Amino acid sequence: MARIVIAALVIVALILLSASMYVVDQTEQAVVTQFGKPVRVIINPIEGRRKEETLAELKAKYTKEGIAVGEGAGLKFKIPFIQRVREFERRLLRWNGYPEQIPTKDKKYIWVDSTARWYIKDPLQFLRSVGTEEQAHARLDDTIDSSTRNSITKRDLIEIVRTDNRPMRVAEEELRETTEVGQVTEGRPKIVAEITEASRRACEEYGIGIHSSGVLIKGLTYVEEVKQKVEERMIEERQRIAKKYISEGEGEYEKIMGDKEREVKTILSEAYKTAKEIEGEADAKAVEIYARAFDKDPDFYRFWKTLELYEEHMGGEKTRLILGTDNPLLEMIKGGTLEERATPVEP
Repeated sequence: MARIVIAALVIVALILLSASMYVVDQTEQAVVTQFGKPVRVIINPIEGRRKEETLAELKAKYTKEGIAVGEGAGLKFKIPFIQRVREFERRLLRWNGYPEQIPTKDKKYIWVDSTARWYIKDPLQFLRSVGTEEQAHARLDDTIDSSTRNSITKRDLIEIVRTDNRPMRVAEEELRETTEVGQVTEGRPKIVAEITEASRRACEEYGIGIHSSGVLIKGLTYVEEVKQKVEERMIEERQRIAKKYISEGEGEYEKIMGDKEREVKTILSEAYKTAKEIEGEADAKAVEIYARAFDKDPDFYRFWKTLELYEEHMGGEKTRLILGTDNPLLEMIKGGTLEERATPVEP
């Protein structure tokens, strides 16, 4: 009987010991509550330049409220069945906002898609004000979206798109005038820093911290109406450049064709001149030959010219020539006397 009692006591002790122990993982931090009231906080802030500052700040805050403070991961103890442990994430968490349509100061409507990395900075404050990560995401939606809208609506689009005043690079020189934009006085980095700072201050009441990387704008897109207008303007600019190239090409074509026509006329003129010179020389040579032939045999020359005259007036191939017995040409063909051949030939 004594052994049974001892065994029972050992089992009860083990149960009590097991119920009084809990482990805080290195990726967690915890809040111990007793009847719903926090009595101890295990803080385990993320690494960084402000870790020691955060530790000192939280310890001072919890001590002022009379709450015990523990630090780091490991095996911890609590009063069994009375105290309850609530664990919270210690690592960085991701928040992705929903794309939101926001008007800029110059009345340009854009879709803004942003993201951020956050962490639970004050686990006790987080438990009191938010409670769960799902609720934290809802609060971040309201807080960061509101800060983003406030910062964008009071600035022109160029301030959100560009980071500095570096010259714009263009593929065609003709597009340079269309890429000329106004001067940037602040730029996106300053706007993002402003959004981050506003979000960080607003999240302090929830025990949430925004990582040093800040709120990031991962996407800027025109709304569909503005996008269509921008595309139409880009098409018009390309068409204007195309027309300019076509006009320059047509002008160059006309110039080339004009030079070609002028060169052809010059060549033809030179050829015509040369041909006329050759023709003149040939005519002169022919006249010289005719003259020599006439001097050598006048009767033959007269006979040949007469044949030419008949050939010229007779017409087609089927024309017949009928010569009378007294025709001088017949006599010339038959070989009459010179005195008879001297008689004028009648056609």
